[in-house]
Amino acid sequence: MAMEKGAALADFDRSRGEFVDAMGACPDEALSYLKAGDIYAIGGFFPHANWVLKHYSRVLDRLASGGTGFRTSDPPGEHEAANRRALAGLQPDERSAELVELDALHKQVLATAALIPAEHWESKVDVFYGDAADAFPTSPDDVLGWLRDHYREHVPQCADLLAEWRSGRAATG
Repeated sequence: MAMEKGAALADFDRSRGEFVDAMGACPDEALSYLKAGDIYAIGGFFPHANWVLKHYSRVLDRLASGGTGFRTSDPPGEHEAANRRALAGLQPDERSAELVELDALHKQVLATAALIPAEHWESKVDVFYGDAADAFPTSPDDVLGWLRDHYREHVPQCADLLAEWRSGRAATG
């Protein structure tokens, strides 16, 4: 469901705050905790979120340029490197750099979105994601909605992993 541009930008900011608050609740010792079978350590949500912001910032840049359909392109190996970092989690001294990067990427998305005229906010362009054979019609509103949802998806995941980490520590300590 489309959201008015100003409301979408404000909610994007709120969703970032929710994500940062959830991550802020994680003690340094928990940042490398990985539940068996998971693909993200608790601290891995930062590099994962940063990569998602980079990827969709590129999409939003192309949408803002007013062009026609396009294929997404990320630097070779960037996504795989982000996945490895997400799996490994963070060391305590890495948290602040990841947060600084998250803030910069978030502001970049906001700045690009702010430049898009309101009358084009819901305009869809055919975007080919990765090596997909079919285009997925995408608007700036779609991108901001996906990013808001992405931040919020990890809030309860972070809380659940943190509770499991604490439970495991209590059982062994």
